[in-house]
Amino acid sequence: MNHLARTLLVGLLTLWVSLANPPARRDSDWLVRVGLEQHAWATVLYVGVSEGRLRWFDPRTGRTLGEGIAGQVWQLRRENGHYRALSGETQLVAERLAAEPVNSGLMMVGAAPTQLRRYRGHLEWVERDGKLLTLNWVQLDEYLKATLPREMPPNFHPEALKAQAVAARSFTLRRLNRYRRWGYDLCDHAPCQVYGGVDAEHPNTNAAVDATTGEVLTFGGRVLEAVYTSHCGGHTAPVEVAMQGTRPLAPLRGVPDRDAEGKPFCSDAPNSRWTLTLTREQLSRLFPQQGQVSKLQIAERTAGGHAVQVEIHGEQRVLRLSGIQFRVAVGVGRLRSLMFEVQAIAEGWKLEGRGSGHGVGMCQWGAQGRARAGQTYRQILEAYYPEATLQRL
Repeated sequence: MNHLARTLLVGLLTLWVSLANPPARRDSDWLVRVGLEQHAWATVLYVGVSEGRLRWFDPRTGRTLGEGIAGQVWQLRRENGHYRALSGETQLVAERLAAEPVNSGLMMVGAAPTQLRRYRGHLEWVERDGKLLTLNWVQLDEYLKATLPREMPPNFHPEALKAQAVAARSFTLRRLNRYRRWGYDLCDHAPCQVYGGVDAEHPNTNAAVDATTGEVLTFGGRVLEAVYTSHCGGHTAPVEVAMQGTRPLAPLRGVPDRDAEGKPFCSDAPNSRWTLTLTREQLSRLFPQQGQVSKLQIAERTAGGHAVQVEIHGEQRVLRLSGIQFRVAVGVGRLRSLMFEVQAIAEGWKLEGRGSGHGVGMCQWGAQGRARAGQTYRQILEAYYPEATLQRL
């Protein structure tokens, strides 16, 4: 074989290997667009940079429209179909507008000049419901580092934090483009994930993100939307029971969450047990079509104890509704989970329950209990998401 043929063969073999074994992707390879609905959505916004310089540009062309410096606060408005940025005597007007730090520094934005919050990446704006909504374009690793401390206490065991990092990364990637109508992927609060920007970051959760970079849960050849809950009370809930509009899914089918002695792994969670009193008058106001309510009972439960169907007996008729419909009607902040018992009392009914949240997927306080018992983050994920596969992107 001559030199040219040998070189060609080696090149073809190298190409074949690279196609058959593509390199693993890192978190920094992905960009996430976050709609800052909680902190930076108002008719007037204020923008600045923490240090160095700020560059205003057209996001369609990349053309520079103007610059600012640290300490300079710009007022941003939407007028006559254009964005208008003002600072002193300087004014910028554009149909589309974005801003980024130059070389160093962090973007800052808020609804008041004294309430600026710092963000990595760059900012862009869209008009929504007559107000300016800020979009934060940020790398996936930076997004996760600003999310984990708001979703799980950063003083939790490192293995629990790693499990949270994988679940949050999987959830994020599966939800890309969820709000594409408005030009972003996720919002900065529930029902997405709570995103706090740079000031939310913590060394412990940063380490968990870095230690699991690129790792996700998959099922059926797709990244799993790995939802998680605060604490489950000893058994997680099937997704189709606890979350409206969902279908049964094997990794989210609901699993026991107790140790060898039968103690819930999440038993150290604060307020793991709760009570709620509902009077006849309260239920009659919530469900007026029933007339005066005379009886409340759970008509069907899951094997783990979650309310699937609830019956409300009234003067007019008997109403049968799903557990989640009942929880939403009462208020998810009041009826803290679907794992509860109903007891008739003089003034109405007393509900005694366990757990907090929808109960689906990883139990965060249970993950902490499992980690303290010696389980690794891989074992924790395997327990909460059965049949899902942990792999690199």
